[in-house]
Amino acid sequence: MMDSSSRSAVSMLVFAWSWIASAAASANGTSVSVYFGLGCFWHIQYKFIQAERKILGRNDAELTAITGYAAASGNDTFCYTDGQLHAEVVELVIPASSVAKFATAYWGMFVGKDRSHTNDRGPNYRAAIGLPCGMQSTLLPEIRAAQHGVVSQTFELRQGTGDDPDTFGSAHVWVYDSNKFPFHQGETYHQFHDDYLPNGDYPSSYNQLTKVLQSSNRLYRTKCPDDGATDVVNVLQSSSRLSDTKCPGGSDTALPSASSSSSATAATASSSASTSHSIVSWCSKSYALLALWGLAIVLVSSREPMQHLC
Repeated sequence: MMDSSSRSAVSMLVFAWSWIASAAASANGTSVSVYFGLGCFWHIQYKFIQAERKILGRNDAELTAITGYAAASGNDTFCYTDGQLHAEVVELVIPASSVAKFATAYWGMFVGKDRSHTNDRGPNYRAAIGLPCGMQSTLLPEIRAAQHGVVSQTFELRQGTGDDPDTFGSAHVWVYDSNKFPFHQGETYHQFHDDYLPNGDYPSSYNQLTKVLQSSNRLYRTKCPDDGATDVVNVLQSSSRLSDTKCPGGSDTALPSASSSSSATAATASSSASTSHSIVSWCSKSYALLALWGLAIVLVSSREPMQHLC
């Protein structure tokens, strides 16, 4: 039978294994909120829903692509008819490791230098990309590189400053720091809407996704006319499913934490363990620490590198 010191050492090892496994899962599960704009948001929402299903294998309840507005200088509620110079965009919450694949899907929506809906003109329809830290994001090179072999000419990525002009006829895309120009959810009647171009009569199952995402708290009614409820700048942020981090230069950002519940559980277990186990001998502690170090080396060396998004 093990003495109390040995039992304590084993308990430490078990807890250490759980903590390291949780940390590894967190590092590999980092997600990022990004938005893309290219003309009418009805069309690109449909395209990104297809991309979520194909790239990530998401079911209805896991889908995140919603329409909205961003990249205007104002901080008030953004609405379809408010006259502000925001861009129509679609926001997604996706694994950082999949950003390049979604960027490829985005570049594939261009027709030459322009959008498919060429009758939509003006700054509200400009090509736009929003992500934490904007032009300083470490994800931006992947987004830039994803266009090669997809578009007929290379697009320049330019820093957006808000209220920027239309990109029609010019091979460039405005890039916004989503910390400074956050996504504002659009009206619910603009979600999962049929397109007005040929082949834009989407299945009723697609139109019904509005109710599905409302049930999962991804969508809310806004304060906009004919929508009338609580304005939502970022549904995930308001529901505490986003955690804060920092960008170079002090710009705040928010990233979904894939292991927030695991971290809380680990913290609780740590507190309980520290108050319940008795003092063990230095020898037992040393063995436990050596074993812990070995486990850390094995797990950290075998997992994917952490992605620093800024």
